[in-house]
Amino acid sequence: MKKRGFLSIKSFTLLLVATVAATAIFAWKLSSNEHIPAPEELEDYLFWQAKELSDFTLIGANNQTLGLDDLKGKWSFVFFGYTQCPDVCPITLGVLGSAFAILKQNPDIYPEVQGIFVSVDPKRDTPELLKEYVSYFGSEFSGFTGSTEQIDAFTRQMGALYAIHDEEPGEDPDAYLVTHNSAIFLVDPRGRLYGRFPPPPDAQSIADTFIKLRAFYKEQDAKRWGFF
Repeated sequence: MKKRGFLSIKSFTLLLVATVAATAIFAWKLSSNEHIPAPEELEDYLFWQAKELSDFTLIGANNQTLGLDDLKGKWSFVFFGYTQCPDVCPITLGVLGSAFAILKQNPDIYPEVQGIFVSVDPKRDTPELLKEYVSYFGSEFSGFTGSTEQIDAFTRQMGALYAIHDEEPGEDPDAYLVTHNSAIFLVDPRGRLYGRFPPPPDAQSIADTFIKLRAFYKEQDAKRWGFF
């Protein structure tokens, strides 16, 4: 009995050591593969390290909400703006809609993408107005806004800047302007801020670059899990 007990403890110790070692290797693989060098042609689009996002809440039409879980499982193209934007917003969303049309030709990739338009002008942009607005640019888009606090909670972690300007004296109080980022942010299927498409936007370039980004992402994942 003592011998069996001794062997049992020894076996347990060896198993524990092996488990700790495997866990250490696993953790090292996870962390090391976060820094796989990107191809030079993608360096201007990828962040050096994907950024984990914390949960947030934004409001859409029909009491629909948007949170972090709604970004997971898809590639989310996120753009910040407002419906009364005279140029940058409609141009960018139009180009992005054309990029989605190009991606639609690839049935393996197209189901993975979604467009998220976040209005930073909640005073004028109701969820219902946003739903109508984004429908002009494609079925892949959804529009959301929220309170100033909700919007700021999301823009800050995305690194998106905006400013609402005071109306001019004697002017229509609803005729103020809003300045905002013109980049398109890319959130990966794990819900991390993965990259961005800088202005000016070009539909073919966005589509071609995204296909390469997606392939690189899959390569990262393959190396991340392929340590056995």
